[in-house]
Amino acid sequence: MINFLKKLFGLVSSFLIIYACLLIGKYLAGFLPFVFPGSIIGLLILFVLLEIKAVKINWIMPSGSLFLKYMALLFMPAAVGVISHLNEVYSSIVLIIFNIVSGVALIILVVGRMFQHFSETPEERRRRKLVYRRALRYHRNMRRKFSHLNTSKQPAATLNQEGE
Repeated sequence: MINFLKKLFGLVSSFLIIYACLLIGKYLAGFLPFVFPGSIIGLLILFVLLEIKAVKINWIMPSGSLFLKYMALLFMPAAVGVISHLNEVYSSIVLIIFNIVSGVALIILVVGRMFQHFSETPEERRRRKLVYRRALRYHRNMRRKFSHLNTSKQPAATLNQEGE
């Protein structure tokens, strides 16, 4: 019986910590001059509290692991909301697909560039910039070298007197 009460107390106290962060986040979201989800602010508050060690991870693990275990169930209301508005989804499916593809492409480009930047040593970065400058110089020289071939003074095809 005592073991059950300890587990129940741990579950309730961890749930109250998470819920308090949520309420504080929603309260702070009301003061912002723009719309921002209070739940995200609450998660950021919980993250900061965990980082500065004001809240220990052991304190929120009982309800946190319970939330993770049943996370799929927590997404059911959102899925039902999407299903209830399928006509609007179908009418803008091209825009949705475009946004998904462009978002994924943008994420890949940004993450790839960040990885390239952070994985290079300063010597490798200097070498890469030197190779880039050489390639630009080579391209410029080749354009100058062959510029007489591209600047033919032939007039554009014109119509003859009969209109053909």
